[in-house]
Amino acid sequence: MKSILITTVLAFCAFTSVASAQEILNNSREQIHFSQYVDPADEQRLADTGSNEKSRVFFRRVSGAELNRGVELVIDAKKAVIQISPLDRSSNGKRVVNAEIPRGMTLSNGTERRRVDDDSIALYRKSQGLRENFPDFYGRAHVMRVPEEMGRGKFTLQANGNAKSDAEYIVYVLDKHSDIALEVQTPSKRFARSGKLVLDAKPSGNTAVKLESISTTLIAPNGERYAVDGNMSGNSYNVDWPITADAPSVPGELWRIEVRSTLRNARNEPIERVAVLAADVFTKTAGVSAVDSGAQNLQLSLSVQHAGRYEARALVFGRDSAGEYKPVLLAYQAQWLDAGQREMQVPIDQVKLAASGLHGPYQVRNIQLLDQGRMSVLEYLDGSWELK
Repeated sequence: MKSILITTVLAFCAFTSVASAQEILNNSREQIHFSQYVDPADEQRLADTGSNEKSRVFFRRVSGAELNRGVELVIDAKKAVIQISPLDRSSNGKRVVNAEIPRGMTLSNGTERRRVDDDSIALYRKSQGLRENFPDFYGRAHVMRVPEEMGRGKFTLQANGNAKSDAEYIVYVLDKHSDIALEVQTPSKRFARSGKLVLDAKPSGNTAVKLESISTTLIAPNGERYAVDGNMSGNSYNVDWPITADAPSVPGELWRIEVRSTLRNARNEPIERVAVLAADVFTKTAGVSAVDSGAQNLQLSLSVQHAGRYEARALVFGRDSAGEYKPVLLAYQAQWLDAGQREMQVPIDQVKLAASGLHGPYQVRNIQLLDQGRMSVLEYLDGSWELK
């Protein structure tokens, strides 16, 4: 059965708006409610399913001076993909744009050296075409693939004096044919500032791999970085860190969780893996303290810490001809709430329920609470609130 999880947290937090539109959204006192059908044939849930990332990539920030001397890359499998992108920098408070890829770069495996614009590095031609046709998107990157005949192991990417020493670059490696990955799991994509950042990580794939070192960094939308405490035991690593970040949250922008590791493969080579996960680090501005169901609505008791515009969503289920509960309707309610103990009613469209082909007694099984003005998903609730 096709599964559609109505998580919405990333989509909701990915919206962007100009300041004027944000002010209108924050100040609107209009109450809005509506309902829409969902497909009973698909599994539906309002839920935060968390993240599960298996990474076969790593990347490093390097200076032009380092690139001129040669950047060492240990690659576990053949035909890895390497990308180098220039970074802008700041000088006397002004942004200095760097769009140049150093000419004359070479890639060496210790026995032979080839220019990265050699035809054998097949992705060069493709990346050149992308840069020419889509300069805004690909103009600041050079992509190459390690030729199969150059093998695997230790490589050196070198600019040979052609990079400006004070320039900075990101070197990104996709070791896509490796059976070594770093697996990172989080129980949630959302983390309240008053709560904890929780994750688990371990090597995945090759059972001979050993976890040598690992660290986590939380990165705010404005670039501020926070070292996250974690515990490593054998091949396992876990984080249960009280969030102490004080960088501001920006409506519509996500934070990043960056997990960097070094693994030892069966050849005892140091293999880097970096996993990056998107997260919503939000202020808990309101919460649901009680839920009650009536004949035609769902009644929420809310504890509101900060005045603002809030939205509730309720996923309604009905019974099919076999008596099995199926999702049928998604109901929405949005309104302004002042700070304090407040009530919100979510109307349930009885006409649509009657016309759905599913039968009662109908139940609300999932509830989602959102802060519209700050673009945060605040809470998910599971239950079986019967519409009386």
